Amino acid sequence: MKRPSADARAANDAARILPVAAALLLLPPFILIFAAPVTIAGVPLIIVYVFGVWGLIVLAARLVAGRVERRIGADGPPDAGAPPPAGRD
Repeated sequence: MKRPSADARAANDAARILPVAAALLLLPPFILIFAAPVTIAGVPLIIVYVFGVWGLIVLAARLVAGRVERRIGADGPPDAGAPPPAGRD
């Protein structure tokens, strides 16, 4: 069996960590840090934080998906070359 490259492992690690990091950044303890009565261009700081984090999560997910897609395109699907499961016709 072929060992995955360092780039493939990094893409897999990023794909596993991103949802956990996103959930942590959107939990109330982190959000409430930005609940100060401060505004940026008339928008409350907490709103800027929530939508800023959301935008960064979307961007990071797109970048990670691109890396995983390139890895699969280069290496083939994880089960490439394996015989089909028995009983499926």
